[in-house]
Amino acid sequence: MSIRARVGIRIPKFQSVISGGIRILSEYNFDYGVQIDRAKLLKLIAFGVASPTELIRRLNMPKSKVFRYLNALISRGWLVRKDGGYYLAATIFLVYRVRGFGDYAVLEVLNDKGAIVDQRAGLVIINGKESPRACPRCPLLQECTDNIRSISRSFGITIKSATPADAYLEIISAIINEGLVKILLNDYIDLHVSNGMSL
Repeated sequence: MSIRARVGIRIPKFQSVISGGIRILSEYNFDYGVQIDRAKLLKLIAFGVASPTELIRRLNMPKSKVFRYLNALISRGWLVRKDGGYYLAATIFLVYRVRGFGDYAVLEVLNDKGAIVDQRAGLVIINGKESPRACPRCPLLQECTDNIRSISRSFGITIKSATPADAYLEIISAIINEGLVKILLNDYIDLHVSNGMSL
């Protein structure tokens, strides 16, 4: 499925990202990508490590395992391969869930899961609501706060939350509410069917 959009939000460009746009992943594909070894791989790519040889060296993983992850992350919508290197498919990854209700299906875009590319932090993964009470005791509080400021500036989003955990969720919600909703209200969605299937 691809969304052809004329309305949206400002999305910064990064060398590690092919399109610089928004990609909406199924919850299943998102959860696959954020498992520890695969998340490490995605974070390295977000910092500009595109070469498979360099990825293997830095991850200290068997070559076959790294290539298995790379191929799976391509098929699940996280990555794109170009000129022998691997790149993130988007700057913002949102997550959807589909639920069936009788005769219709409801597509729900989640505001507590997603990922955002940031120049300082690499790939910031938001995976569920974290307790904001944990933030004041966290040893990474200042780093998270700095990352939030960097991300919010690059996307032109004003943050009101007091804790980084809430601020990350606020950024995802703002991207959904201020960008995605406008796109879906003002444009259309093309469904691309492959493998001889028809609608």
